[in-house]
Amino acid sequence: MLRIERYGNSRFWALWDGQDLVAVVVYKKGAAELLRRRAAPPRAAAAAQEAAVRQAQELAAQARALARQARALAQAARARPQPGCEAGAAGG
Repeated sequence: MLRIERYGNSRFWALWDGQDLVAVVVYKKGAAELLRRRAAPPRAAAAAQEAAVRQAQELAAQARALARQARALAQAARARPQPGCEAGAAGG
């Protein structure tokens, strides 16, 4: 858990993560800003995750379209008469 406290008997402020000292700053506002930034998820990571989700959705849509095309082609191939399978074709 992140917390802000005075750093010893000085005029500085410390940002602590549990027992770990994260930063020592001069102004309490600076410590509060560090606290806010550490608590918030990184913007770049969030944007990259959103882009990855969009790309995955687009790829899934493409895969569904290709599957529909493959089913249609397979159905058309089954409906077409096969060469050599006609009634009087190969002497019998």
